[in-house]
Amino acid sequence: MADQVRAMLAGEVNVDSVATTKNSTTDGILVVRGQLLRPSHELFPGWLTKLNRMGYTPFLRPDPAGLTPAHVELRIAQGAARGSTGKPWVNLVLFVATLLSTLYVGATYGALEMPESLLSPAFLITGWPFALTLLGILTAHEFGHYFAARYHGVKVTLPYFIPMPIGFGTMGAFIAMKEPISDRRKLFDIGVAGPLAGLVLAVPLLFIGLSTSPMTDFAPGPNMMLEGNSLLYYFAKIAVFGRALPDWTAGLDVLMNQVTFAAWIGLLVTALNLLPVGQLDGGHTVFALFGEKARRINQITLGLMAFFAVAGLAIVQQYIPALETVGFSGWFMWIGLIFFVIGPHHPPALDDVTQLDARRRWIGYFVILVFVVTFTPVPWRFF
Repeated sequence: MADQVRAMLAGEVNVDSVATTKNSTTDGILVVRGQLLRPSHELFPGWLTKLNRMGYTPFLRPDPAGLTPAHVELRIAQGAARGSTGKPWVNLVLFVATLLSTLYVGATYGALEMPESLLSPAFLITGWPFALTLLGILTAHEFGHYFAARYHGVKVTLPYFIPMPIGFGTMGAFIAMKEPISDRRKLFDIGVAGPLAGLVLAVPLLFIGLSTSPMTDFAPGPNMMLEGNSLLYYFAKIAVFGRALPDWTAGLDVLMNQVTFAAWIGLLVTALNLLPVGQLDGGHTVFALFGEKARRINQITLGLMAFFAVAGLAIVQQYIPALETVGFSGWFMWIGLIFFVIGPHHPPALDDVTQLDARRRWIGYFVILVFVVTFTPVPWRFF
């Protein structure tokens, strides 16, 4: 094996040493230390392809004892990298189910009277503005990821939509990787393409929705939901209506129509995906930008989420009423998902040597700004 690796690296790495180590989880790790003769993003994809065919997976890391960034440590472990497989019929069934659930939510949203059958086609079709707007934003988001992955030659599944016949009509959508993403540049491109594509559709749809939604008298009543303000949503309402809403003094607020409601949900979903933790889109972004330093950002984000969650508890607000403006106990659910499903930190890329170029860094900073202006500390309140 060592001779095969040396032959593969010939002309690409000045090899200083080749050694075999053993640990409790992987039998027979080959460790190569040396100096790259070309940039890692040009070399690593070829190594990954060749070694996967041989039944191995490479991991490229900076050499802790190296004198320059070109000094690296290549670890080769047994077992080829594998990802998820996909069945297109599952994607189709879930999409149809999500279409029906969003039509249902859209039709029941703001309906003055309910028909005898809530599932009648004539009633469901009235929810098309909501369904088309929300599914359009989610589809743009997921296919942003999909086409970025295909551009980089990374195999991915089609989007999986998650239907939910109550609430917003859907819990969002996701794509699954059929193979690992090899380096930070590809990870970054695939990660940011989704929220940016969704945003391009969500923002104009929000303004279209607001411009066709009336401003009406506002008086909190039983079982009434008040949507939260992100910075983007807050200033969009000022741009359209010429005043901050809700206006508690005048008792005025916008009465969201189906398009506005769906666009608002689309922005909320964008912000949730951009939370800079784990393997969410925001987690991909900060890891690609900052590497292991992103763990500190992950910790700060989780700390702020915990603060917002605790501030949302009724017993806490009883003693500190001002926390009603920032507290939302629903963040407890998200913290649980992050710790037990998503994971709080991002795993290293197979090639953890390749860095982002200046253009990608500026795009990354812009994506962080998008998160700031779309984040809603209190997504909704009930009266």
